[in-house]
Amino acid sequence: MHPEFVGILLNNNTYRRISSGRIGTESLANYEEAAAMYGLVPCFFTIHHISLDTGMVTGYIPIPSGYRRVYIPIPRAIHMRAIYHNRRELKRIEDLIKQGIFVFNGRTRYGKDTIHHMLEQDSGLSNALPHTVKATPVSIRSMLSQHGDLVLKPCSGSIGIGIMRLKRSTGHSQLTYSRSSPSAKGWRTVTLAEGKLHPLIYQRIKRAPFLAQERIPLAEYRGRPFDIRVTVQRGGSGSWEIAGMFAKTSPPQTFVSNIAQGGSAYQVPDILTRCMPNAPVGETLERIAEFSLHIARILSLFIPYAADFGLDIGITEDGRLYFIECNGCDQRYGFLEAGMGEAWKNSYRNPMAFVRYLYDNDTWPPH
Repeated sequence: MHPEFVGILLNNNTYRRISSGRIGTESLANYEEAAAMYGLVPCFFTIHHISLDTGMVTGYIPIPSGYRRVYIPIPRAIHMRAIYHNRRELKRIEDLIKQGIFVFNGRTRYGKDTIHHMLEQDSGLSNALPHTVKATPVSIRSMLSQHGDLVLKPCSGSIGIGIMRLKRSTGHSQLTYSRSSPSAKGWRTVTLAEGKLHPLIYQRIKRAPFLAQERIPLAEYRGRPFDIRVTVQRGGSGSWEIAGMFAKTSPPQTFVSNIAQGGSAYQVPDILTRCMPNAPVGETLERIAEFSLHIARILSLFIPYAADFGLDIGITEDGRLYFIECNGCDQRYGFLEAGMGEAWKNSYRNPMAFVRYLYDNDTWPPH
C-alpha cells in the first residue's frame, strides 16, 4: 500500500535548512509524529517545487537517517506554513485550489482593516472591537481627542513591526515607536506639542496604509500589559478547536507583547490568578475559549480554506474581552516559551487530524 502524503508548504529559508537540521521555530519532528498518528507521511516543499503542468512536486520526506528528496504526485492536502505576497506565487496557490487540492490556510493573508471589517458584520462582536479607522492626520487627531490613547498600526505586517502608540497628556502628547527590526531594542518615546504629529507618523502613513485604533486598557502583570494568544484550528472532526492559549506581556519601555519583540510568554491560569484574583479562573478561560471560537467561525464565513488562526485577545481588569488581532500563519513557539509542551504539540496534531478528515470525507467542512 502506498503511503498517504500530506504536503507541508514551508518558506524558502526553512526549506533550505532541512538538510542541516537547524530549522528555526518550526518543528518538523512534530509534523512527522503527528502525521504518523493519522497514517500520513509529511512531504516538505516550497511553492517553487510544485509543477502544475506535471502534477508533481519535489520535496523532502523523513527517513530513519534524516530526510530524502523525492519526486511525488502533489499531495491532495497541503498545510500552508509560508507567507506569500508575490502575485505569481499567489496565483499558483489559487491554481492548486482550482485543481481540487485542499490548500488550507491558502488565503489567510488579509489586512488588519479587512479582518476588522469582517468582524464588524457580526453584531454580537460590536462591543468587543476597539474603535478603528483609517489613519490620516485628521482622523488621528480626532481619535486622539476622543480616546486619549491610540495604537497606530500598519494594515499589513506582523510581529509588531511599524506599530506606534500616541498618548495624550495635559498640554502635550507622547509618541512611542521603534525604528529597529523585530527586537525589544530601539524603542523610544518623544514628547510632542499639543495637536502636533511627529514627522515619522506622516512618513509611515504616507508610505503604507495604517489604522488608528483606540488602545484598550489591558490588564497588567507586574506593571506590564498583557494579552492572550489563542491558537484556534480545525481538527479531526473538521470543526474549530482550541489547541491552546498563552499570555504575552510587553517588555519594559514598550507596549507590544509580540514574542519576537522581546515579549514574555506565561501560562494563562497563572496570570489570571495573580492579576484578577476575584474572577473565577475556569470561568474566564471558558469565556476566552468561546469568544475565540466565535471569532474563528465568523472569519471562516469570509475566508475560504481557513483552518488555523492565532488570535490575540485582550482582557481588561474588569474582565471585558476584546479582539486585538488575527494571525493567519500562527507562530507556535510561544507555547514552548510558556512551558506548554503539550499545547505546542497539539498545534501540530490538529492540522494533521484535519488532513485525515479531508481525506476521509473528500470535502471541506461546513463553517
